[in-house]
Amino acid sequence: MSSLLALGEGMVELKLNSEQQLIHKYAGDTLNAAIYAKRWQPEIDVHFYSAVGQDMFSVQMLDYLKSENLATDSVLTTEQANIGIYAIQTDDTGERSFTYWRSASAATQMVKLLVAQGGADTLPQADCVFFSGISLAILSDEDKAGLFDVLEKLKAKGSKIAFDPNYRAKMWRNQAHAIEWIVKAYQVSDIVLPGLDEHEELFEHNSVEDVQSFMQQNGVYEYVIKAGKDGVYGFSGDESCHVPFNPAPKQVDSTAAGDSFAGTYLISRVAKNSQVDAIKNADSVAREVVQHPGAIMDNEIYQQTFKAG
Repeated sequence: MSSLLALGEGMVELKLNSEQQLIHKYAGDTLNAAIYAKRWQPEIDVHFYSAVGQDMFSVQMLDYLKSENLATDSVLTTEQANIGIYAIQTDDTGERSFTYWRSASAATQMVKLLVAQGGADTLPQADCVFFSGISLAILSDEDKAGLFDVLEKLKAKGSKIAFDPNYRAKMWRNQAHAIEWIVKAYQVSDIVLPGLDEHEELFEHNSVEDVQSFMQQNGVYEYVIKAGKDGVYGFSGDESCHVPFNPAPKQVDSTAAGDSFAGTYLISRVAKNSQVDAIKNADSVAREVVQHPGAIMDNEIYQQTFKAG
């Protein structure tokens, strides 16, 4: 059976509502992607791998993931840490800013815990395994290397490895540190989802052609370049496509725009959709997500909008 495995961090999301009351939900970049993937293709298994604590929020988050029909059998539990927390603010244009409490979260221990449990052999065999720059950045360098060992073993078993750089400068020691590990991620990955803005900041790449050349140099077979107002460019082997920019009529909150794009794109590819159709699917979901507050839009509204794919 086809399946997708997303690995990374799940956190408590705190946000003030219109009445200035603090409400909480659960989110995280690869977690968001997994939720939107499952919503788009509910007949395909979507697994989430991370580590959580035994605190109230950890228990509630697992219940929430199950309510979204994600498989959580691979999530490990530790008595030594709790899940991370972040608070989100949005400005009048829907752009967001964050405050984080995550440096000692359970998710930062997920590789150590996985190795102690038996490593890659304990994870489900999936058609596609997805991780991100944030999944990497929260780990020690030793655990980053351990994660790549896990990914190499999953790849050897037949999984395609997918990576979204999702670059957040504050999460890295410095720019050189980020470049070192993100390039290693590219080299282990079959599918990469870079943003042109990220490559401008990290590598001084100023065009789609620059990014394309860099992907080829690092052996990436399939990649999707998100180029802002220039639209989205897809490359797979010798084939290429372009989907023009289609802005949302309004932007309430840009949180999870990229995550929803990644999850919908990857599950579409697992479902054997063409690359251009997968990009169109992903773009349509991201365009809708930014019109709603928070990382995860209300599922009833989602279903009304997309009829689950």
